[in-house]
Amino acid sequence: MSEKKEVGSSENKPVSIVPTAPQPLIMVKSLAKNYSKKLVLKDVTFEVFQGDIFGVIGMSGSGKTTLFEMMSGVISSQAGDILVRKDVFFSSKHKETPDYVSVFRNPTHVKRNFGFASQIPSFYEHLTAEENLLMYGALYGLSKKKAKENTARLLRLVDLTVDKDTIAAELSGGMQRRLDIACSLIHEPKVLFLDEPTSDLDPLMRRQIWALISEISGKGTTIFIASHILEEVEHLCTKIAILHDKHVLGYGTLKELKELFNKGKQIRVEFDGDDYEGLTKRLKNERYVDRMMEKDCKLIIFCARDDAAIRKIIKVIESGKEKLLSLDIADATLTEIFETLTKKLV
Repeated sequence: MSEKKEVGSSENKPVSIVPTAPQPLIMVKSLAKNYSKKLVLKDVTFEVFQGDIFGVIGMSGSGKTTLFEMMSGVISSQAGDILVRKDVFFSSKHKETPDYVSVFRNPTHVKRNFGFASQIPSFYEHLTAEENLLMYGALYGLSKKKAKENTARLLRLVDLTVDKDTIAAELSGGMQRRLDIACSLIHEPKVLFLDEPTSDLDPLMRRQIWALISEISGKGTTIFIASHILEEVEHLCTKIAILHDKHVLGYGTLKELKELFNKGKQIRVEFDGDDYEGLTKRLKNERYVDRMMEKDCKLIIFCARDDAAIRKIIKVIESGKEKLLSLDIADATLTEIFETLTKKLV
């Protein structure tokens, strides 16, 4: 006779499956680089997850381009390593490899999965937009059919289909930047590096490139952006690393960076007539106020992240005879956080 199982017994209870935390796509570990005797980067460490738009900000000469060249396997490091997930970067025939593999030990294979658009355009000026893409497809070993398919798709993506027969040198600056990004995507890389993608572009063209980057990200590509335009990074990036004095000072979401480096709040006040002398005198001796500055016709009051302090300051503001036009309470911008950090370390 078969043995009956009691309904509701432990044998019949559904198994609870605890979801595992996502694993990083790329791990940068204690990376260091020097040219001759000049140290450029030291002990750089951070993690990037699949689908991130990861921004790296830093002053000119801080090592952003060098970092990208090492991460994409173009140059080697003096110390440290860059590890990538084997299940994303390697085919099934490499199952014997560890969970992560080194970019430096597998440069040829890993580079096939990377796309790189540098500050200096890499397309050929005497070729048309379409010819450039087909040529890059051939260089990456794509079949003629695949190169043509990818070229047509990318021309549509970067909105250059109408201009596909235009010589690259005759394209506008924004079109050339879009063509350069398209060339870096011809082999369908899993990771795209963009080094100063909108430098020297006007605000309208800059926003067109931003829209393109967002669209590429939406298709599943993990993107790195090195930029000195902090508004760009703040607008686009899901994660941000601050590179200064050869180190990564911190990285994370914009909210995490604000919590890490900015312990206060900002009260932005605008009066009719832009005369803030009376208010600054009234707030001068308030212990809650860290400092004050005028910017863009407003008075910015830096204070503690404390509700009681904020209410006290607002009460002082409203006690005056000035005509109040606007009052906003906000966290520091990325620009202000970066300026504060770099000033402290200079």
